[in-house]
Amino acid sequence: MARKLVAGGAESFYRVLVDPRDGAPLEIGRKNYRLTGPIKRWIRLRDAQCTFPGCTNRTPDNETDHLTAWQHGGTTNVSNLAQLCRKHHRLKHHSQWTPGPATSKDPPGWTSPTGRFYKPDQQEAEPTHWPPGSLPGQRSILEEALVLRLAG
Repeated sequence: MARKLVAGGAESFYRVLVDPRDGAPLEIGRKNYRLTGPIKRWIRLRDAQCTFPGCTNRTPDNETDHLTAWQHGGTTNVSNLAQLCRKHHRLKHHSQWTPGPATSKDPPGWTSPTGRFYKPDQQEAEPTHWPPGSLPGQRSILEEALVLRLAG
């Protein structure tokens, strides 16, 4: 495959380790600091918002950050990357708040300066709102009104 890519005009390519179950990009190692597009998208989908405890910043301005800094041996893989808003990105670098590892499915937990561990927040999706009568066995608004009229 590498020969084919080079013969086809590719100037370079990334080695990307993917999860065999779902094809999710997991790692590009220590060779590259910059993230590939698929890994950026995967982290944004996994985290959905700033991963700092209690922060709900969902803006597209969130930054993907190495949890263990690149200059301290951090790798470019999903267990070492997380979405942070600018405020919490700076806080991570200039305070004693420490992120834990992430996984391909879960964002990192955080340890406060006092040693308290905060589990990763799981973004709960809003429950689906089903209009009355749209599910089998559920009465429509008109049926409810008829039942009330007949009972009244």
